[in-house]
Amino acid sequence: MKALLPALALILAMFITAGAAHAERVKVAIVPGIAVNLDAARVDALSQDLADALSTELEVDAVGGLEVRRQLPPEGLPPDCVATPACVADVAKRLDAAQLLFVVMVDSGGGGSVQIDSTWIEPATGKSASRPAIDIAVITDARSRFAAAARSLLPDAPVRPKPPTGGNGGGTMTTAVPRHFTKTSMVTAGVAVVGLGMGIGFGIRAKNLFNDCDKPSAPCSSSQEDKIRNTALIADVGFLVAAAGAVATAVLFATSGEESRMVVSPSVESSGGVSLILSGTFR
Repeated sequence: MKALLPALALILAMFITAGAAHAERVKVAIVPGIAVNLDAARVDALSQDLADALSTELEVDAVGGLEVRRQLPPEGLPPDCVATPACVADVAKRLDAAQLLFVVMVDSGGGGSVQIDSTWIEPATGKSASRPAIDIAVITDARSRFAAAARSLLPDAPVRPKPPTGGNGGGTMTTAVPRHFTKTSMVTAGVAVVGLGMGIGFGIRAKNLFNDCDKPSAPCSSSQEDKIRNTALIADVGFLVAAAGAVATAVLFATSGEESRMVVSPSVESSGGVSLILSGTFR
């Protein structure tokens, strides 16, 4: 039992470290405010994209879209909510968020282009600040535009570290293995040969027995007919075994090879203490 204590302590420390790292992430809610020429569905979709971009680029827990709208009053927020401390506090309580990002979305009418203005508020301290506007000329570029603007929207949030990339991560190429007959495939091939021989042998035997009885002068007795049927059945079983063995041998041979692949071990250790090994096949 004493020998297990260090291991248990290490596991507990890992969980505490992971929990502390998660607890440090500030929850940020994207709150839909005024929307001009945009329906609720489109506003929610853009808000969700913005929340996803913030969570991807920064060490924050961002929420938006329907998840936020469902917790707001059914009649919506008043237009001056962002300037009303009581309204801001109510929204923060409903969403259980430490920071709020009120967004105003305007369809500029230029082929679906949208301009988004945002105001950052920290209800606990009363701090607020206007953030730079985001212009989205093509709606399909929304995610990339939000990702590029993430740091300007939440400048105090820590940047999420990116996974290491490039060809100097200590990767090694494995050796290619050509297709070959393994021991298992040799066994299945042997079974196929035995089954084929059994099928042919008993098939010929059944044919000869049938020919001996197929004479008007010497008709087969019931016992002879049973013997012919049993012999033919054994021949059929032999052919089935041969077919199964042949198929198994072909599959084993086809899957016996292995192409050369790159195994990459990241040289940068993550803050959570988790290391990853990535492997890929080059065709």
